[in-house]
Amino acid sequence: MTSTTAASSPPAVMPLIGHYFPEILSLARRGLVWAVLYGAFARASRGGCLPASESVEPVCYNATLGPSPLTWFLMALVFVVALGSAAKATRTAVINRTLRIAATALWAVPLLAALLALASFLTASPDTLTHGSLGSVSVEITSE
Repeated sequence: MTSTTAASSPPAVMPLIGHYFPEILSLARRGLVWAVLYGAFARASRGGCLPASESVEPVCYNATLGPSPLTWFLMALVFVVALGSAAKATRTAVINRTLRIAATALWAVPLLAALLALASFLTASPDTLTHGSLGSVSVEITSE
């Protein structure tokens, strides 16, 4: 009698993603550099006084734009999702494409976030700034 229950296990093979460790490390470094650059350059300051009538004192404001934590969260999410997707891939072309798309997203997300935040901050009316309807803007209001 021959036994057919003996299972032949395949040899232990290193997953494809393991061969891409230097590329993943490079992706993490570039993502960190872009996160630091975003934190350094997504800042602005603006101030002025609102026109007032003779019976009311003028109201002055100083608005400061800072980086949004949501952008950093989105960058981390891109990195983690890319790693998960690349780890599940069975072809090297898929891994290369996934890492390339993630590398592009890691510079495009903070760049676009900074440009949009700066554009909306610099073009916002003083009323919008003093009522605090912009995301990561802190406003200090004083009366003279």
